[in-house]
Amino acid sequence: MAAGAYYKINNKQGGIAAAKEIEFNVLVPCVRPDLAKTVQAGDKMVAGDSYQAVTVKSVEVKPGFGVYTASDGSRVEVTDPYLMDIFVTLEGKTVISGATINMGGQEIRVGRKYFVKSLTYEHEGTIMSITIKDN
Repeated sequence: MAAGAYYKINNKQGGIAAAKEIEFNVLVPCVRPDLAKTVQAGDKMVAGDSYQAVTVKSVEVKPGFGVYTASDGSRVEVTDPYLMDIFVTLEGKTVISGATINMGGQEIRVGRKYFVKSLTYEHEGTIMSITIKDN
């Protein structure tokens, strides 16, 4: 039975599914400057109590962006002088089975929440883009 389940999961159109390299970008909005410094290139992501095959490729920290209502009722784009936005690029390999992509123990889709979570920090962000690289 276990062999049959393995075959069904890994055999797509007559061959074993190969792991694809995935790169995706996550925006973690409006965090304190000291928290923005916690995410570093090379950090391994964690799910539950184990490390995952997802690594932080790069991190860019910018002033926090927001849209606020001015006193006259108009909408105004502003950058926050204190809070920061963290743009995190993550990468890893995974087997894409069916209509989902799972990275670091989480399903990824553009617009979906993603927890950028390592041994020492956890930030909630939104997936902004996904690139599936040909091997």
